[in-house]
Amino acid sequence: MLKAEIALSDLSSDVQWVDGAIALGHSRIRPYLHTALETLLVRTQGQWFVIVRERLAAAAPPRMEIPEVVDAEQFDQLYRACLLWPLEYVMIEVAKEGNRVRVRSGVFGSAPVYCHVTADRLVISWDLADFMRMPLAINWEVASRFLGLGNNYSAQHICAGIMMLTERASLFVEPGKARYQYPAAVEPASPSMLLQEEEALARFEELLRRAISQRPLEAAKIAVELSGGMDSATVASAVTAIHGPVASRGILLSGEQRHAQVARRHRIAERIRLSDETVDIDAYPPSLDLRPTAQRTEYPHAELYLEAFDTLWGSARAQGCAFLFTGVGGDELFPSYRDEATQGESKQGLSIVAQAREHAHRLLTPRALAASRSLNGFDAPAGPVPISALLAGMCQAPHLLRHGLWPVNFLSDPGLVAFCHRLPRNDRHGRSIMRRYLHARLGEDVFPVHYVKETFARVLPELISRQVKNITHQLQNCALADLGLVDQRAALALLDTVATRKEDAATAPLVAFLWLERFVRQVSG
Repeated sequence: MLKAEIALSDLSSDVQWVDGAIALGHSRIRPYLHTALETLLVRTQGQWFVIVRERLAAAAPPRMEIPEVVDAEQFDQLYRACLLWPLEYVMIEVAKEGNRVRVRSGVFGSAPVYCHVTADRLVISWDLADFMRMPLAINWEVASRFLGLGNNYSAQHICAGIMMLTERASLFVEPGKARYQYPAAVEPASPSMLLQEEEALARFEELLRRAISQRPLEAAKIAVELSGGMDSATVASAVTAIHGPVASRGILLSGEQRHAQVARRHRIAERIRLSDETVDIDAYPPSLDLRPTAQRTEYPHAELYLEAFDTLWGSARAQGCAFLFTGVGGDELFPSYRDEATQGESKQGLSIVAQAREHAHRLLTPRALAASRSLNGFDAPAGPVPISALLAGMCQAPHLLRHGLWPVNFLSDPGLVAFCHRLPRNDRHGRSIMRRYLHARLGEDVFPVHYVKETFARVLPELISRQVKNITHQLQNCALADLGLVDQRAALALLDTVATRKEDAATAPLVAFLWLERFVRQVSG
């Protein structure tokens, strides 16, 4: 949401707006300029803060600053109001005495920023690519956990010396010192709500409406990602219920799933009057070329189908859209708790995850395997937004912002998440409450009880199988093996397993390896 290059010695300087940036000495803070956002600069004697935040529908037009230097009481009131802001934000607070600065983030994790601190300088950016021009080293412990398919929502980054500001976290910096502070963990939810079906559905609909209505939106500026699944259909239905017809974009699969997906998308688009456009995944397949290029910056946490999504996002922006509504968070709305999952469901889910981790562990060297299995005390604590949703947003955000699109992932809204997590099992199982919502808006034929969800799971195994010779050739030199993290022969064996058997459990660790291998090659240069 902002970029900044701050010499700590400049923090004692007066602060002012210059050409759309906040200037203090030779340092600059540049807010991300977008209709979804507003920037507020507030100054008092000896201190100031700037916040870049999502606009509220009920708020006044965007402000750039409080022009006068306010007194301490007014400063405190404005500061507290910013801390309680209900949508996404990034905030920089400065105390001139001691040249101290604090960077703070909001709860949604929609577009996280990265930070790099030296003894006398702080650099912040929403785009990791901005750090690629400086010398970088790989944090082998973080990389090992990534390759082992461990949780990676953490302030620690794969690049040593770079920190990600996770949701609700703070970074404190002063000359020669830096300290990172995670927020308190949120207690996990458990079923507690006993509502009648009609009551629960009305409350679910109300929370969807509230999450959308918080933002000032125009139908002409909205695009919705529409896969043809229940999450994206819920997003599209909720948005059109408030704003009327909007644009929708989606990727069409090939093979046996295509006919059902096309038919379902057609029904959805027709019944809620979407202006729908699609691209074929076969026309824009994921790149498996491991050679880094100057034209494309690689990211370790990457959107797997970036080529196809880039085409869709570019089309939406070219047609005047500024907001992209996604189904991120839908998979986490209706958890099965340990004492509820049926034996068959539990064993099947755990089996795939366990098999994937076994494949991942065979890939690693003994040192990397020990690191991947170690308990990590540096992961972010559980928050009001599920970590898997935060990771998904983190993968997409820099690409969307480059296209001029602001991501809205309202299925991750903390109020909606808390409500759904507390529902009794009958409302959560099989996404029952979401299905009832969709039946009321789209008809019962779009998502019948035995609906089979389309999946991208076959895309990468098929593609890897067709390109196995080229990938094998490129892996004759392996950057992750040179770092002592990966057994090169094991990597080639895993590649052969995916190419011949096309198993989902083997594909996940191989893709994590290939994407990180490409990123490390770019870093090493």
